[in-house]
Amino acid sequence: MTEETLPGGMVMVKIDGSKVKRLREQKGLTQLYVATAVQVTTDTISRWENKRYPSVKKENCIKLAETLGVTLEDILEQQEISNTAAEIDVNNESHEEIKGVSRPQHNSWLIYAPVLAVLVMAAIGGWFFFLKPETSTISAHRILPRHCLPGQPFPVVIEVKNTPEKAVTLILREMLPSGAVLKKVSPALSTPPQAKDRELKWLEKIEAPTRFVYSITLKGKPGDVFKFAGNIAVSRDSENLRPVTGSDSIEINTFHWADSDGDNTLSDKEMLAVHDRFNTTDKLGIDLELIEKIWLGSGYRWNAKNSTCEILP
Repeated sequence: MTEETLPGGMVMVKIDGSKVKRLREQKGLTQLYVATAVQVTTDTISRWENKRYPSVKKENCIKLAETLGVTLEDILEQQEISNTAAEIDVNNESHEEIKGVSRPQHNSWLIYAPVLAVLVMAAIGGWFFFLKPETSTISAHRILPRHCLPGQPFPVVIEVKNTPEKAVTLILREMLPSGAVLKKVSPALSTPPQAKDRELKWLEKIEAPTRFVYSITLKGKPGDVFKFAGNIAVSRDSENLRPVTGSDSIEINTFHWADSDGDNTLSDKEMLAVHDRFNTTDKLGIDLELIEKIWLGSGYRWNAKNSTCEILP
């Protein structure tokens, strides 16, 4: 990797700002969240993404990559990656020159006998392993907040996994409780929701763990509890419906849905849970800026008269 070492031992590298911005937006992260995690300002994140800084501290780039959930090489400029590969090639060639390209040849097959024995045993084991009928399982797990504010949108996530991971066609159904109003959904539904039965239905082909997410509001008063239900079926066993597991109820209260312990503040743990468990909320019409303001503030309170969360000074 081409690195620039400044006086004092500070190592600088070049990052691809457009990649950083694209990764951040794909993961539903705001510049404020990334800046807080990397311990820089939002203006710095903006300058990185717009390529106003030609070089960045390597230690900050490592933190940035960890926050985005990628490797350092994933956010470097292409030239940086090419230089890394070139250095590896040069080092390898130098190493060969030192050692010499000629290697001693062993003509006796006895030297390879242990290796051949291992390969034979592996082949026999693989033969019996692949003769066994392959079993696979499909599962769907719902993630719900503990509570929500009356008439305010909140996210619902259904995580679908297929073990072992391979392509499978599935039908996922989710039954909304009475009093629920659907706001947004991702991926798009296969059929529009019916007002009569409030059923959401997806027909999808997946190859890896997939999240089905939607946002709704609930009509009711504090203390009302609403129940959710759903099931999943796959092409190879369409008659065997599997229930959606996980959370199946939520209560209307005077606490924001991100405030899981209901103490009218947002801790670092709760803020991280919002991004880890509900990292697609930006597609669902959820006000992430309000959540971050609550987190950065000293608390909040619900104003039922105005249907708003008031940030405490």
